[in-house]
Amino acid sequence: MIIVVSDVHLGYEKSNKEDFLRFLDECDSKNIEHFILLGDILDFWRRNNVEIVTENAEILKKIANLNAKNKYYIVGNHDYYLLKLNKRYEQNYPFVISKSLRLKDGNSNFYFMHGYELEVLANLEPLKIETYEEFSENMCFAENRTGWILDNVWDAFEKLIQVKDKILMIQKNPHERTGIENVYYFAASEAAYILLGKKPDEKFVFGHTHRPFITKNGNVVNTGSWVDELDREFQNSYVEISNGEMKLKFFK
Repeated sequence: MIIVVSDVHLGYEKSNKEDFLRFLDECDSKNIEHFILLGDILDFWRRNNVEIVTENAEILKKIANLNAKNKYYIVGNHDYYLLKLNKRYEQNYPFVISKSLRLKDGNSNFYFMHGYELEVLANLEPLKIETYEEFSENMCFAENRTGWILDNVWDAFEKLIQVKDKILMIQKNPHERTGIENVYYFAASEAAYILLGKKPDEKFVFGHTHRPFITKNGNVVNTGSWVDELDREFQNSYVEISNGEMKLKFFK
């Protein structure tokens, strides 16, 4: 069994962290082959990094000790700095940290990524993914969106000024964001592999948009979020993969 969860945004005041803690307790009793954290688990954009990890020590310890054979952390835009920390500390973490992941389950192949890449490609052209990633790493030290540090981040990325309004838009709550349908149309397209690095036969799992969905053919799924923004019935979603089939589930 594969369990995939994303966008908990620990450190954000609207994070459903207590629900997530209970979810981890439930996962401990399951026979999990692969447990995947699909990005934005920690929200370094909004708060001081030390404060965030310190106040969420119980959750991080539970993840480290989780009863799963393999654990992975795919970075998102809000926790992108973990990539550099992983390199600095010679990959000395209780999970594999990367930007993407591919696994096989049953007779199906799967490709996992956080999903900011889709929004950059669909809505932020001519911005390059690499430029947005560099910006995301710097934003992990901004602490908030209005302080002088944030202003300096923008000043350092003159290439982003032309799309600043769009970038600010994708940081809004899901129900306030525009152009999200472009992301879904792109993700569900059979041609998406050309720009995403996935293979044509791979089923696709991503997060980032906070809006959970699964296509009718079951080949593309969005993991949703654990943030109190959408209606309660659409919160605390995750993906379960068994025998090559994906299911979108909600933790109540």
